[in-house]
Amino acid sequence: MNQWNTAIFALCLGALTGLAFPVDSGAQRLPEFPITESGPSLVHMDLLTTRGVSQDSTRVDCYYSLSNDLFTFVRAEGERFVAYYELSIVVNDRDGFQLLGETYQDSVVAETELASRVTDTSKARLFSTAIPPGKYELVMNIHDAETKDQVNFTRRFEVPDYFKKDLSISDLQFAGNITAESSVEDSAIGVDVVPNLVRAYGEHQSDMYVYYEVYSTAPEDAEKPLYVTYKIKAAGGKERLKVEEEIPRQGATGIYSRHFDTKGFAQGAYTLEVKVEDKALKKTFKSEGVFYISWTYLLPLTNAKNYKEILEQLKYIATKEEMKTLNKLKKTGSDEQQAALVAFWKKRDPSPETEKNENMLLYYRRIDFANRNFTAGIGRGWKSDQGRIYVIYGAPSEIERRSLEAGTQPYQIWHYSSIGRSFVFIDFDGYGRYELSRVF
Repeated sequence: MNQWNTAIFALCLGALTGLAFPVDSGAQRLPEFPITESGPSLVHMDLLTTRGVSQDSTRVDCYYSLSNDLFTFVRAEGERFVAYYELSIVVNDRDGFQLLGETYQDSVVAETELASRVTDTSKARLFSTAIPPGKYELVMNIHDAETKDQVNFTRRFEVPDYFKKDLSISDLQFAGNITAESSVEDSAIGVDVVPNLVRAYGEHQSDMYVYYEVYSTAPEDAEKPLYVTYKIKAAGGKERLKVEEEIPRQGATGIYSRHFDTKGFAQGAYTLEVKVEDKALKKTFKSEGVFYISWTYLLPLTNAKNYKEILEQLKYIATKEEMKTLNKLKKTGSDEQQAALVAFWKKRDPSPETEKNENMLLYYRRIDFANRNFTAGIGRGWKSDQGRIYVIYGAPSEIERRSLEAGTQPYQIWHYSSIGRSFVFIDFDGYGRYELSRVF
């Protein structure tokens, strides 16, 4: 960034330093602006395929949760807000022909206007069907009843044939909890699984549950047992955990689950490998699934470097006095650092009587969004010019874009009607690194 742009940006951030976090002041609700048409932040989905009742069918359970950012909420009775929508789910085969489709009319209720901004992914819905093995795509059409806007979401998936091999394992389903007695009347598995659609665990939920099924052609009276090996590997392939145990044989279809405590795992992506050995068949089969460890304050407080990065992120909304106090704790223990961060966010909690701090969740969700969309080869997206503005203000109410043309440079203008400001970003080198050029 040149000297003039740096000066403009410094003035901009200087004006922002004394501002309260936009949500605190009752700013206009702005949906997360979609860099992609409908990214994973708008629709959370987890697909589980298991053996069907006949050899030409496989059961497909689609657990999904829709982001509140897809809908326009209107005030209902009291302080409550509600959004109405229509959802159609279509399954097409590999040639694009529709196999089945269903349409639902539903609503989302939030107790406060602020709560309507934070999506609760634990409230998953279930769509189930049985289809032959093959390759398919699932299409969701989400229609907002208030604005008449529609968003389309497509997910391609493959349905395996669980009757083809002597030994096989279903997909792994990651869950927040699994109980023996099912609370779902039409449950086909006899247990109640509370799905974790984002497959994310952390300090608020270190208990990870996994559900899976084992299919074996061994005789029901086979005496030799089944053995299972669980391995959890970090992103680089390093083994983090290994458990070997014997599991009871349950006939042609066995239903199993396992609990893991992820406390102490560093933030990042992990692979869970489940390998079953059937001694009666002298065969083994392996299934894998990816899950994530995420922490409220970006990283667990295990060393000074983590705390330093957390403080860097807070400088966008913290006062000078708050930063001074937090910086004094850089060389103290993690307990003192954690207590200070809790106190920092408690002051910004709009609903202290509840477990959730909506402002904190919204802030770190913006940081996550910035990291996924504004990197452009420069590292952490929240440190970029666009990332800074997005983290502070959220999604713009309008975006003007101009692509690369002869003699011109690509630019974007973000308009924020709620604060009466606009920010001009220019891609000076043509590599997608948009720098702040002007504020008006």
